[in-house]
Amino acid sequence: MKIGIVEDDINMRKSLSLALKSEGYEVAEFRNAVDALKKLDESIDLIISDITMPKMDGIEFVKELNGKYDVIMITGNATLNKAIEALRLGVKDFLTKPFEMEDLLLAIERKKTIKKKTKGKKADFKPEFIAVDENSKKVLNMALKVAPTNASVMLLGESGVGKEEFARYIHQNSGRSGEFIAVNMSAVPENLIESELFGYEKGAFTDAVQSKPGLFELAQGGTLFLDEIGEMPYNLQAKLLRVLQEKEFFRLGGMKPVKLDARVISATNQDIDKMIKENKFREDLYYRLCTIPLKIPPLRERKNDIIPITENILQKTLKEYGFKNKKLNRKVQKVLLEYEWPGNIRELINVIERAVILSDNDEINEKDLILI
Repeated sequence: MKIGIVEDDINMRKSLSLALKSEGYEVAEFRNAVDALKKLDESIDLIISDITMPKMDGIEFVKELNGKYDVIMITGNATLNKAIEALRLGVKDFLTKPFEMEDLLLAIERKKTIKKKTKGKKADFKPEFIAVDENSKKVLNMALKVAPTNASVMLLGESGVGKEEFARYIHQNSGRSGEFIAVNMSAVPENLIESELFGYEKGAFTDAVQSKPGLFELAQGGTLFLDEIGEMPYNLQAKLLRVLQEKEFFRLGGMKPVKLDARVISATNQDIDKMIKENKFREDLYYRLCTIPLKIPPLRERKNDIIPITENILQKTLKEYGFKNKKLNRKVQKVLLEYEWPGNIRELINVIERAVILSDNDEINEKDLILI
C-alpha cells in the first residue's frame, strides 16, 4: 500500500514518513496541497493530509480531489467548523495533533479493510431492503425504531433472506459515524476467530511480526455485524459475552484494555433455542445479543415484495452486463409469484441474472427462467 503525506511541517512529514515505512508502507511526501495535486498519480492508495497549510488548505485540497482518493486528515488546531466541513466532504478519519501513532495506524487499517472488501468485485446485485408487503413493513418499522439506539439486535430468518443488507440498513439509520464491518463466523477458521475479532500485539504468537487491530477496533464508532453467530465455537462465546458486558477487550498478548464503541448486530438461520438446550450456544450470550430480535420473513411470506425486488435486481443486472433494456413478461411475473423460493433473495438474484444472460430479445419469458 502506498500512502501520500501532504504536510508543510518538514519535521512532522519526515516523522510520519519514517514511522509508516517502518510498518512496511511505501510513502510519497508532498510539502503542500498544490505540490500534491501536480504529482499525485494512481499509485497512491491513501492520503494523509494536514488541514492548515499555505497556498491551499486541506479542506480545499479535498474538494479538488473530488473523491478520487481516501483521505485521513490531521491538524494541530482543529475547529468544529473545519471538522464538520471535512465530514461533509466524506472524510471519516480526523486526527488532532498530537496523536498516537497507533491511532493513525488503526485508521489506515480501517481504510485497508474497506478497500479489500470492494477490490475486484463486480457490482453488487443485492438490492436494498425493499418493503412493500405488510409483513416486511412491520419488521422495517421495528428496525427504524431500534436503529438510533445502542441496543444489540439479532436478525433471524432463513438463508438468503437478506440479513446482511438488513443489518446495513440499521447501521445507515443509526447515526453512527464509523464503518459497517461484517464477518461470517462460519467462514473464519476456528483457530483464527479470536485474533480476527480482538486483534493481537506484536509477538503474541509466532507469526505476529507486527501488531494488528481486530474487527472490534475497526468497527469503533460504527457497527460490527456477526453473521452466522451460531457457528461461533462454544469456548469463545464466554469471551464474547464478557466483552459485551464490560464494554472493553484486550488484544491477544495485550496488557491495555480497549474500550468498546461498536454496535453489535448478529444474525443466524439456526434454531438458537434448540442449540441452547443442546448446550451448543450459551443462553446468557443469547440474551446479551438478542435485546431486540427481528425475524425477516422469507419471500414466500412477503409475496408483494417479489416483483419490486425483481425489478430492482433486473436493472442492476442489466447495468452490470451492459445489456439494453429488458423487461419481464406477465407470465414470468406469474411464475415468480407462484414459486416458493427456498433460497429466498439470494436464489432470486441468481435466477434473474441467468435469465438476463440467456434471453434472446428485449423480453424475458418463461423459457429463460431456470428454477432449480
